[in-house]
Amino acid sequence: MKSFVFLLAAALALPSLIPAPVLAAGAELPACAVTGARSVFINGRPALRLADVAGCPAGMFETVPELFIEGQPAVRLSAPKEGCSATGSSNVIAGGGMAPRAGDVACPPAPQR
Repeated sequence: MKSFVFLLAAALALPSLIPAPVLAAGAELPACAVTGARSVFINGRPALRLADVAGCPAGMFETVPELFIEGQPAVRLSAPKEGCSATGSSNVIAGGGMAPRAGDVACPPAPQR
């Protein structure tokens, strides 16, 4: 009976352990870059790499030359896009710009085709 109670309690707690979608600071838009590095953090949030921004509008990010995070190119904000909200770390610089972190970018969902 104790095993059953433990398993039931663990199953009920599981949804609270799964992270909710991240919203960019001050934005009411879904973040387009919600994942990031597992071992590199910028001010406590995962650093963004090229693969992490695949869901963001094209041209919004560019790679940082010669800076790799977990084997992937690091990125920096290249050009803001209309309707998007983007920030970055105010005290960590990557390639001359604010280092972006998971949850720093939010854009409206792409139109369905």
